[in-house]
Amino acid sequence: MAFCLVGIGLWVGATVVAAVLNDDPGEPAPVLLTFAAGGALFFGAIFGIGLWRTRPRSDPELDLLLAELTIEPGGQGGSARAIGGMRRIARAYMVLGAIVTGLGLVAIVEAALEIGSPVATVWALVAITVAWALAIPFVLRYANSASAATLGPLGLVQRGAALVGERHGRQVRVEITPKGSATSLDSKRELEPLAGPALAAAAERGEPAVWAAAEARGDGERITVRREGHEGASWLWDLWVAEKLAD
Repeated sequence: MAFCLVGIGLWVGATVVAAVLNDDPGEPAPVLLTFAAGGALFFGAIFGIGLWRTRPRSDPELDLLLAELTIEPGGQGGSARAIGGMRRIARAYMVLGAIVTGLGLVAIVEAALEIGSPVATVWALVAITVAWALAIPFVLRYANSASAATLGPLGLVQRGAALVGERHGRQVRVEITPKGSATSLDSKRELEPLAGPALAAAAERGEPAVWAAAEARGDGERITVRREGHEGASWLWDLWVAEKLAD
């Protein structure tokens, strides 16, 4: 969030400076080119970071965690494949987004330098956007199927922004919010707040960074693990540690 705000501020600021320094108001090319260059840098960074975070990679620790959390025989393999499928969908949408954004910036450059055909470029942009929109129902269907394949072996189903279900005789609820997540399950254990290093020590597993933004506590009715951010499949770690603390 902070990165986006700073990036937008620098982008707009550079465009304003170009407009102020432009000696010929009737010649908008310097301003348009500055705007296009700033957009290329900003969106290049945004899409680049997104593609890097969703890159295909092996994660033995995540595979092991899924295997331990799976309560249906043979379900872990399907969950791992479904997660990989959703990652590919995310990457495909980011690539399409980068192409559409790039075409928009190219049209601006063409108009500024009076080269090529900005109208043709915009039509190409519109065609890709329409095709992208038409594909949404199929993508959603695939995403729902992948979600069920991921959550089913864990004994969970998706209801809106929450994941709910029963595991080992306990009612489980995972709430996903814009700021992070809250994972809770039935437990009569009272637990003083554990956060950061204290939670890592109680978990006895995972890198310190896994627990840096998480806090666990029990009120005698439920154990809840709250986390800031959505780094990776962090709620899986929260579910695992909540069940460990509840036992």
